[in-house]
Amino acid sequence: MGKFRDIDILQYIYLNYLSKNVVHEGKGKVVPFRGAHVELGENSKLIIHDDSIEIGLNKVKGSKTETLIRLRKGAIWNVKGYCGLSYGDTLEVNENAELNSNYFTMNSNSTIVVNKKISIGNDVMIGRNVIIYDSDFHALNDRSVSEEVVIGDHVWIATNAMVLKGVHIGNGSVIAAGTIVKENVPEYVVIGSETKQKILSENANWKR
Repeated sequence: MGKFRDIDILQYIYLNYLSKNVVHEGKGKVVPFRGAHVELGENSKLIIHDDSIEIGLNKVKGSKTETLIRLRKGAIWNVKGYCGLSYGDTLEVNENAELNSNYFTMNSNSTIVVNKKISIGNDVMIGRNVIIYDSDFHALNDRSVSEEVVIGDHVWIATNAMVLKGVHIGNGSVIAAGTIVKENVPEYVVIGSETKQKILSENANWKR
């Protein structure tokens, strides 16, 4: 948890008590630390249940590193569990797209961009410099641009991994550092890749 003295108080008041785009379905709050920037587009909805979002955690004293949250027009982020975003993270939900998240944490300088729909399960740990996209964002040979990404419960996505469109990651699995995930991942395995994705071990059981 971050320290109270590091919270951007004016932004905290605006997001939790004045913004029409933030919908409180429980006791949770949006907690922006200094350097956090939250942009909520027209008709977008940031729906908070009983757990809070903390934005810009663990920043080194004196650092000007920013943490960026942007929901474009009509976007929805349904926050069903605690969310901890470290300094330098970027999370964007594009126009009319949807992000559903349970309890998850994201380490520094990682990026999630939602063009259609991404779902994040309970107790998901995202390492540093991870990228999660559900889209190519540009049409290629008339093929589908966006496909839903589903990340199961108790999944660990390690440093420098990349999760691409259409991927479903099974419960309890680990994505090894540097892995590009472009195929579905079974439950309770460790997945790694050099030039080709492969199962490194089975019956995975990791702990936070």
